[in-house]
Amino acid sequence: MRLASVDIGNDAVKAFLGGLKEENKLYIPNVVAKLESRSIVEMEKNPLDAIHVEVNSSTLKGVQKVAVGKLASKQTVNEELTPDTDKSENDQAMIMLLTTLALDAANSLEADEDGVIKANYLLSTGLPMDETKRGLIKEFRKKIRNGSHKVTFLNTPLYEGKTVEISFENVLVNTEGFAAYIELSENYKDIDGKTVLINDIGGLSTDSAIITKDAQVDNEFSDGIKKGVAGSLDNIIRKVYNKHRYTIKSRRDLVEIITSSDAEEKNTIYVAGKATSIKDIVDEELSTLASEEYKLMKSIWRNVPDIRKAYNIGGGSAVLKDYLIQLNNEDAKFPFEFPKVEDSIWMISRAYFKILTLYCQSKGIEVPKAETAETAQ
Repeated sequence: MRLASVDIGNDAVKAFLGGLKEENKLYIPNVVAKLESRSIVEMEKNPLDAIHVEVNSSTLKGVQKVAVGKLASKQTVNEELTPDTDKSENDQAMIMLLTTLALDAANSLEADEDGVIKANYLLSTGLPMDETKRGLIKEFRKKIRNGSHKVTFLNTPLYEGKTVEISFENVLVNTEGFAAYIELSENYKDIDGKTVLINDIGGLSTDSAIITKDAQVDNEFSDGIKKGVAGSLDNIIRKVYNKHRYTIKSRRDLVEIITSSDAEEKNTIYVAGKATSIKDIVDEELSTLASEEYKLMKSIWRNVPDIRKAYNIGGGSAVLKDYLIQLNNEDAKFPFEFPKVEDSIWMISRAYFKILTLYCQSKGIEVPKAETAETAQ
């Protein structure tokens, strides 16, 4: 049995597989494209550059032959999650989860005499606040744990032809916002005994979790909305094409352009080899979205005036950080905190893994020391 924590983010899957060390991390952009077969001049070196799988699961609408992650983003037609679907009921979310575990199994486990890798997982994952409040956790957990799942690698480097059958010893489904609090409380000691707002801005949704001074979720005013950065990113992609006849392949590619640490590369595309700024388009879209996010936080602060600080986390907060800071400086000057981008991105997945090890301790489940060593630090 292997321990796995998987944060099925709207922009990417972030997972810790078998432990909490750097080598246990797995990051896969949340992009899927239907792909029966592909022409190959030379096989890529890294499996993550060309994930091509057949996913057969009782949770899906039929067998899916798909490209996932970077390979999917290169396809002419690809699919990224949209705001009108729940993560708990979405085929793409399940494909991303199962592919993540299959990659781990193919890398770490041996096949049986029939050539099949049988992987049994103790999984910790989660759902957004709004889906939790609608009581969707139980059904999501049931369909994962009780389903039959098989992933076969097609034209994937190193793993081509390998089949992984995935089963689950147990599945813990957490609320994303409260999981973030667990991780924040370790890194920010001044959070103890205070009411805080954890604003998790994702691709398709924003989770606004209020954690009271006695470390309980405020069920009345904590909430989530089906609004994130994805819609704005899609608008930017469309406007860039209309103005410059340049196609940005995926939201992930655009985020890398927007958040580049290189000043010359930030908000810059290359049209016919010439550097072209898209800052005007980016500013127009993201400033509008930042205003909506800021209004949400102001509303929450009015309802719960004893909030001491707001922690803005998630991939979306990194995209909107400069815009939110400017708005706040010009308005209420709330005490905002933006954790480091890397910490923010991995915060929920790391918390899921720690929750998993605590669960094992409470149930007397023995796990390899390598899987718990960093948890105790």
